[in-house]
Amino acid sequence: MRASILLIAVSLLVAGAGCSRAPTLILRNQSSLTLSNVVVSGTGFSERIATLPAGAEHRLRLKPTGESGVRLTFDAGTQRVDSGSQGYVEPRGGYRVMLTVGTNLNVSIESPR
Repeated sequence: MRASILLIAVSLLVAGAGCSRAPTLILRNQSSLTLSNVVVSGTGFSERIATLPAGAEHRLRLKPTGESGVRLTFDAGTQRVDSGSQGYVEPRGGYRVMLTVGTNLNVSIESPR
């Protein structure tokens, strides 16, 4: 009986911990240019990445303070790109966001949970 109660308590803690994970973002540069002055932002967070070479990938944890979209801004050569707010994340829930800068510098987002 005591072991059953302990097992249930541990199971609830593990299940709850899985729901409290901060969102993870993966940024992929599929363009032929190095991206500079890269900023990923949203409600309550702003993360700067100095440069992202062509073909590279960068992973980071987001820390939104509430429901949020994700915005990406960067320089590519002489062009300034602003994706506007896209997608959806919350502070918890294990969201995964993949931002991809395409060959034409367009930004696409996938938010599989």
